[in-house]
Amino acid sequence: MKERRKHSRITINKHAWIYNFDENASPVNLEDCLIVDISESGACIQCAACYQEGQPLAFTYQDLMESGLRPVVGVVMWSKRLSEKDCRHGIKFLGLSTQMLHEIRSQVLLMTEGAPEAGGT
Repeated sequence: MKERRKHSRITINKHAWIYNFDENASPVNLEDCLIVDISESGACIQCAACYQEGQPLAFTYQDLMESGLRPVVGVVMWSKRLSEKDCRHGIKFLGLSTQMLHEIRSQVLLMTEGAPEAGGT
C-alpha cells in the first residue's frame, strides 16, 4: 500500500486527554488516551472509546499544556478496534496555529535526533 502521509510520524507514546470538539463548548468528558505517534499533520491515538470517521476531536498533553498552548483540534480519518478495551484512531490536524505547528515540529525533531528511523503506524 502506498504511503499517503505528507510528514513522517515518530513514536512518542505520551499520555493525553481527548474530547469531542465543539467550537461553542468547553472541553467536556475528558478521556485518557495515548498518543502513539505524531507528525506535523496528524497523530495516531489509542483510547477506550471508538470514534466515527469524520468526527472532530481535540486533545492535549502535558508538554503542550506547559507551553500554554491550546488543545490540538483534528478530525478522525480512520478507526480500528484493537480489543474490547482499546481503539486506535488516525487523526488529521485542522488549522494549527503557527505556534502550535512550530511546537509540534520542534518536538518531532527533538525526538528523532539519535533515533535510527522515524516510523508510523
